[in-house]
Amino acid sequence: MGFSSYLAGISLLAATSALAQTQKIVSYSNDNYGISVNVPANTASSGSGTIYFQISAPSGTQWVSFGQGNRMANANMFVVYARDSTNVTISPRKGANHVMPQYNSDAQVTLLAGSGIQSDGSLVANVRCDSCIEWSGGSMDPTSSNSNWIWAHKAGSALNTDDVSASIAQHNDDGTFTLDLTQGTGGNSANPFVPAEEPSSSSSSASASASETTTATSASQNEASATGTRSSSTTAASATNSVSAPLATSGSNSNSGSSSASSTTTSNTDTIRSAHGIIMSVLFLACFPFFSLTLYLPTAMKVRYIHAPLQILSILLLIAGMALGVVLGQRIDELDQYHMIIGFIVVACLVLFQPAMGVYQHMHYTKTGGRSIFGQIHRWLGRTLIALGIVNGGLGWMIAGTTSAYVPYAVVAGIVFLIYISVLVFAWKKAGKPKDIESEKNSGRAYEMQKPRENGHARLPSEEIGGARTAYNSQQKSVNPGVYTIQNNRI
Repeated sequence: MGFSSYLAGISLLAATSALAQTQKIVSYSNDNYGISVNVPANTASSGSGTIYFQISAPSGTQWVSFGQGNRMANANMFVVYARDSTNVTISPRKGANHVMPQYNSDAQVTLLAGSGIQSDGSLVANVRCDSCIEWSGGSMDPTSSNSNWIWAHKAGSALNTDDVSASIAQHNDDGTFTLDLTQGTGGNSANPFVPAEEPSSSSSSASASASETTTATSASQNEASATGTRSSSTTAASATNSVSAPLATSGSNSNSGSSSASSTTTSNTDTIRSAHGIIMSVLFLACFPFFSLTLYLPTAMKVRYIHAPLQILSILLLIAGMALGVVLGQRIDELDQYHMIIGFIVVACLVLFQPAMGVYQHMHYTKTGGRSIFGQIHRWLGRTLIALGIVNGGLGWMIAGTTSAYVPYAVVAGIVFLIYISVLVFAWKKAGKPKDIESEKNSGRAYEMQKPRENGHARLPSEEIGGARTAYNSQQKSVNPGVYTIQNNRI
């Protein structure tokens, strides 16, 4: 009998040792923010079922989030924040561009034992996920060696709430990374992040007992479905349970793998986003509309010395702003979104067509003193592009989710529109007819062009005559003081 007990003990020890060897974890960490993932063997072989992950964050974190996907849109996200001084809340959310992700009631997640807040203030959430292989808007291959993930976090005071729909402030930092899930495949533990767990008969069934998970629902309810309702998603580990060590950042897990693919830390993404938004807003709310109105100034040579130089400066800033937008679009993988596409069209027209139309109109005017089709295109295309750029700027601020910016943006846009229209109306009334004051006849240039005389001579513009020599009529032996002529079509 004693020998039999001895053999049973040896067998149990061998089984436990084998389980420890097959239980694998793949981890990623950045600045003490980390995630460790385990794909049970059954899930990997069937292509469906449950996966387990642990999210950890250092003290001083208001919230931390990891998500499946290569960008925020349609990502399967999991936000962790403090429930109280000892417990945490896991809030499954669906990403939607760059607005606050909303609670995903379809998610099936369960917070497991070992979750909570450590004595040093670190957040740890051990999670079982039954909706991480497929979700609305995406899917994940559990055998992928290059699985796409995103992360973000916000520093600040604790939220201290069990509301899975709680509002969260915009992140301080975010980025993307990839995991080699094959390095984290193995085992069938019901909670691979706590020691001495009994193996589960199936990776897709939650065998965690009430002692393994302390939840607002019963153990049988969690075992049945873990449907991701408020009761199962807002659960928190009991303060009496020992909080697990964060595997991704502690290095205590000897079986953990590491991502073999590169990660991208976008610590200056918010800076680039803000710089892009500010530059483009200043250009379309101030520079382009007001610099175009310089054509209505009652001064000579305004096109050459005022309007053109200022618009060239604006175009240079526009190119810089677009470059920042392209960098931002590449980082968040949204170069094909409507805001970016509209922006590319507006910038291309302003950089390529507008200057060319302006130059052709100026050349035409210096020869004929009148307008051309180039001038009409330059005028109305410019006005259309400015309006489209203003609207697209508002869309950009809305996509960024910066409420404090797009409301003032809309107000300023309305004021600029009123000023622009007022100047045009005033100019038209002053001209006495609905004619653009861009016409030099009403702008102060006052070209006094006359029909050619019988001898082929014509009057010079009064403002261009300063350096010209007065023609001497050899036949009359005199100079007509009020008339300037061109001989041989030269001054």
